[in-house]
Amino acid sequence: MERQVRELPPGRRLRQELARGSIERFADGRPLRVLDAGAGEGLLATALGRRHPDWTVAAVDLSEEALALGRELAAERRAANVRFERADVTKPLGTSEYDAVAALECLLEIEEDEAALESFARALRPGGLLVAHVPERSWRPLLAASRPAWKLEVRHGYERDEIVSLLERAGLRVERVTSTTRGTLQLAEELRERVRDARLAVRAAAFPLMRTALALERAGATWGPARGFYIEARKPLEADEPVPGAAA
Repeated sequence: MERQVRELPPGRRLRQELARGSIERFADGRPLRVLDAGAGEGLLATALGRRHPDWTVAAVDLSEEALALGRELAAERRAANVRFERADVTKPLGTSEYDAVAALECLLEIEEDEAALESFARALRPGGLLVAHVPERSWRPLLAASRPAWKLEVRHGYERDEIVSLLERAGLRVERVTSTTRGTLQLAEELRERVRDARLAVRAAAFPLMRTALALERAGATWGPARGFYIEARKPLEADEPVPGAAA
């Protein structure tokens, strides 16, 4: 499990770093209750729990197999403040229970994405933060024979205005949408896919290239269209504080 974490695909590592940075800035030194929704093996949840022992972190997913891996990782990293639970994120996850909710790699795999976003918004406390990442609807791979679709996708992605509208209809105020995964990172992602089952020496040689691609992406040294959007949204502080586009 530790090897899998060290060799995370660069795109996934970027999403994890963006979410962790947003949530930690939002915390501003205070302890938080955080929900990692559609968490898979809970990489973000475990990272936050390990870095912030005074936080309470919940990782929820439908896959018992993924949750079992998450429990193993949390135990290895001594993140005792992280709990893993099987849950359908389109159903209620509580009311005003969490300061922050992360939905990084799940919305395109959920048929009822509007129900999921409504559930996330309901689970947030007033003033709480939602961070999410979704693919851009028209994204395509760079290299021939690269996988042309997201594993388990029920939709290929979202237009920028579409995901903003969905969040607003759920009652959230979108504060920032950042384009991600341009050419540099996408190329590294596809090359990593080709060597992930190679000999250790090959993977070791590729690892610095993956990290360099990530650094270049973060620095803006890249090219081509975005293949994803990273979003930060807030739940209004007052129930009567309107969100543009929200349903009455």
